[in-house]
Amino acid sequence: MAQGRKTGGRQKGTPNKPNPLKEHLRTHSEAYFKPTIKVEDEETANILKVEVGTLVSRFDIDSALMEPKERAAAQIQLLPYHTAKMQSVSAEVSLSGDVTTTIEERLADLAKQNDM
Repeated sequence: MAQGRKTGGRQKGTPNKPNPLKEHLRTHSEAYFKPTIKVEDEETANILKVEVGTLVSRFDIDSALMEPKERAAAQIQLLPYHTAKMQSVSAEVSLSGDVTTTIEERLADLAKQNDM
């Protein structure tokens, strides 16, 4: 039994084993979002709202063909993958001393202390 220190396992810096499925999905995603298609006609450029000759991705084409509602839903679903998720924070506050005085009374007391 280890006595509070690491006695086995992988050496520090050893990379994880390759996962073929993850690698395939990553490659597929990168290809989908990478701009590789050249816009060659004015009609397509107008639909995509780009200039002729611009490189676009399959994602750009798909999103341009979506209805605004569908495009917004797709963006919302993609958001967690490139934005940090907000964490909720809780705080406990305890009051001590005289909590029945008003702000005006406390300020007057502080002013009196300052004059002394």
